[in-house]
Amino acid sequence: MLTALICVSAALRFLATKDVPVPWIAPDEMIYGTLGQSLYRAGELAILGGPTPFYSLVYPALVGLPLSLSDLELGYSILKALQALVISLCAVPVYLWGRSLMNRGWALLAAALSLAIPGLAYSGLIMSEVAFYPIITLTAWAMARALVVPTAMRQAALVGAIALASATRLQALVLLPVLFTALALKALLERRARPLLQFWPTLAALVALAAAWVTWRLASGGPWSEVFAGYRAAGEASYSLSGALEFVGYHVGDALLLSGIFPACALVLLVIDAVTGREQSEEARAYLAVTVSLALWLVTQVGVFASQHVDRLAERNLLALAPLFFIGFALWLDRGAARPRVRTSIVAFVAAVPVLSLPVKRFISEGALPDALTLVPFYRLLLRDPEINLELVIFGGATAAVALFALLPRRFVVVLPLVLLLAFTSASVAASRHVTEQAALQQRKLVGPDRRWIDRAVSEPVAYLHNGDFYWNSVWEIVFWNRQVKRVYDLPGARVPGPLPQRRVDVLGDGRVVLPGGAAAPSRYVVASTVYTFVGSPVKSIAQEGIEQAGLVLWRLDPPFRLSTAMSGVRPNSEIRGYAQLVAYACDKGKFKVTLTGLAPGEVRAELKQNGVLLRVRSSAPRETLWLDQGESWSGSIPAKPSGPRARSTCTLEVFSSNLIATSRFHFERR
Repeated sequence: MLTALICVSAALRFLATKDVPVPWIAPDEMIYGTLGQSLYRAGELAILGGPTPFYSLVYPALVGLPLSLSDLELGYSILKALQALVISLCAVPVYLWGRSLMNRGWALLAAALSLAIPGLAYSGLIMSEVAFYPIITLTAWAMARALVVPTAMRQAALVGAIALASATRLQALVLLPVLFTALALKALLERRARPLLQFWPTLAALVALAAAWVTWRLASGGPWSEVFAGYRAAGEASYSLSGALEFVGYHVGDALLLSGIFPACALVLLVIDAVTGREQSEEARAYLAVTVSLALWLVTQVGVFASQHVDRLAERNLLALAPLFFIGFALWLDRGAARPRVRTSIVAFVAAVPVLSLPVKRFISEGALPDALTLVPFYRLLLRDPEINLELVIFGGATAAVALFALLPRRFVVVLPLVLLLAFTSASVAASRHVTEQAALQQRKLVGPDRRWIDRAVSEPVAYLHNGDFYWNSVWEIVFWNRQVKRVYDLPGARVPGPLPQRRVDVLGDGRVVLPGGAAAPSRYVVASTVYTFVGSPVKSIAQEGIEQAGLVLWRLDPPFRLSTAMSGVRPNSEIRGYAQLVAYACDKGKFKVTLTGLAPGEVRAELKQNGVLLRVRSSAPRETLWLDQGESWSGSIPAKPSGPRARSTCTLEVFSSNLIATSRFHFERR
């Protein structure tokens, strides 16, 4: 049954996400995907061969094998099938752990619930959650087994599991305080300190591993925050106590939502029994110690981090709690689902408070969904009916859930897991559809239908010239899909967020693109926005939809690397909303060609300036200002006047308009 459950889950997850065309979450997906390719193709964890912080070893090793195939698009499809299987393997430790606590049927239920949550839609994305979800569950199980019988073999397995989890994602460093807390809790539940003394080999090994990690990270003499590697910013930020506590509370509510409320309530009832001395099973006490410790530290870690770096729910970092909660839920059901009236009422009330405290309007937005897929159904509901009161929906649902948990007659208690399975399945369908739709939109916006268009056009190194466009993730997408892109250059004031190696360049008056210090930027091919033209010839271009630029163009350059013109203020549909500019480099021989058309009702006033000097333009008679009626056009040819020494200076043409106009011709013609 377990094998069938895993196979069905993997098949359904793959079918749900097989049509995801490109990475969606930037730059996370592109970081892991590019690191994976580099690991197998160059033998190093580096992006574009440059210095790259450490993020993970295990996950790039997983994704890099299919992505390193010569046919990257085929490898991407294989990866989604592989990830659907890997994330579904979480059912194995859940089931095996459950079998040590309950009968086979309830253990299977816990495994099924672990595979049903909407967070498993990350299997269609290149996100470390795919590997971390089963590995952290395996590690928690190894911790519980070692707490029960701390043999040398089990302790070694625990140390190995913690090391594996940490090599998958550095978030797993939280497992060190989790282990200490779990040891203390188990000792407290059993009223004896023996478990603490028996764990000295594990603690010694972990201290040694931690010391080795710190030594490696600080060997170059960097700040102490280097121990966080790729997440160094998390160690350098300052956190306010009030803000941290606020977000910890929000993530308590989110942990309840992502697990379906019932399991958390059941878990608390089990904990109360253990604290009051009624828990007779040592395996159950170990399970409770590990689960409570992991929940305590993980919610605290994620809440504090989110308060400074996310400012919304970082639910994907809490997914590891769900399988542990489901094991407790199944154990509670296996034992007859006892609900003492007073105790259950208090638990239900306390469980409702964090959910009812969530600022729904603040957190349910399009930008929040990549980090919290459980919220997708609510957001899609809002899109269908903008007038709906989401607070009423969520708060009413949470109130109904705690009431159902507390008041449902025991003979109908089987309804609870059925409700969860139905809710999770529906939410998973919505989450998978959202991921596919957003990735398809990303492809249309940034990449176009031919994802590897640069690699298909040239077989030589290509540079990407980034101009600071709002959609900086376009750079990451192009780098991910096109292996010929070897360098990224940033114009002044522009920088691509994330660990992408990039160098600033300047543009001289004659158009030469140079590195700081004046050396020519080495490149034979460059890809850049359509707002630029270069001294050379265009090779291939793609259209981009719904962003501020019309597309990207791949240029073969006539050495040296020189910019010919740079345009701004003209939208992809040729509209000018108040201001546009065209800069021509080495402009001593040539003229500007301009056609302007009024679009707004009534007359629109337009003025043209060259190098800051107002131009006299000719309509029916010479005058400095154009007046364009709706639909009326004006065309002109303006001789260039260099702003400095000839052949080494720019000419700048500016258009100012009092309302909306369009231009069908706005370029520089060289003689």
